[in-house]
Amino acid sequence: MTPHPLVRLLRSVLYVPGSNPKTLSKAPTLPADGLILDLEDSVAPEAKHQARHAILETLHATRDGYPGARVVRVNGIHTDLWRDDLAVVLPGRPDAIALSKVESLEALDQLVAVMGALAPDADCQLWPMIESPLGVLHAHAIASHPLVSTLVMGTSDLGRALGIPGDPERIGLRHALQQTLLAARAAGRQILDGVYVNIRDSEGFLAECHDGARLGFDGKTVIHPAQIEPANQAFLPGDAEAEAARRILEAWNAARGRGEEICVVDGRLVERLHADQASQRLARWEMARA
Repeated sequence: MTPHPLVRLLRSVLYVPGSNPKTLSKAPTLPADGLILDLEDSVAPEAKHQARHAILETLHATRDGYPGARVVRVNGIHTDLWRDDLAVVLPGRPDAIALSKVESLEALDQLVAVMGALAPDADCQLWPMIESPLGVLHAHAIASHPLVSTLVMGTSDLGRALGIPGDPERIGLRHALQQTLLAARAAGRQILDGVYVNIRDSEGFLAECHDGARLGFDGKTVIHPAQIEPANQAFLPGDAEAEAARRILEAWNAARGRGEEICVVDGRLVERLHADQASQRLARWEMARA
């Protein structure tokens, strides 16, 4: 198994209960940028065995042709279930394994050791979930693991652990969100914002998506199909932003052709870092359009 570069568009990633065959069948047809096929919280203990095999079938069915990320969330490392989860789903070659409540590198090393024994040729990333105070404090070490490509915020559990009441502005979570995002960026990883649990509150959901985008998250985990398109739009540069990025790149390339390191676009000074940002913004826009 080898580490992966940042190559995915992850504006919306949908949790899909492994115990719901109808939802498993429909999920790959939805416009989410990825799926987290869930064996943990959304699956009752007596349904775990059946859910594993249902997810394996979904992985096989989406192996060719599905453009998004195919991720399996296994049960926590503190349980006696996760090894059986891996044994069943790894032959389906998921793109990543998500693990909840990761608080240390040791948990990831334990997971990787079992993955290596079960499927030594697997090309599989890790998506650790940061949803506890200790996970936030150790986020940079966790993100720096060579197989980690994406961090996932578990804001509901984190808020409960911190004793924070529901707050649409997420004031109590601000520091943890920013610290984990800083850890992800310092390690060169992508990071997803947590879920919004009130599926009927479309305005609140959209506001939280825009908040996550302003903070710098790559996208949002979602729990209902109706949340996919709003998340896709919130985390995608608009046409006007894409056109502005294109102008910056054209002006920067022209300046570089003259041997200059700065230029002015629309009255604003542009340096290399602005050109890099514009390039990333335009690449995201083009990936979404594709």
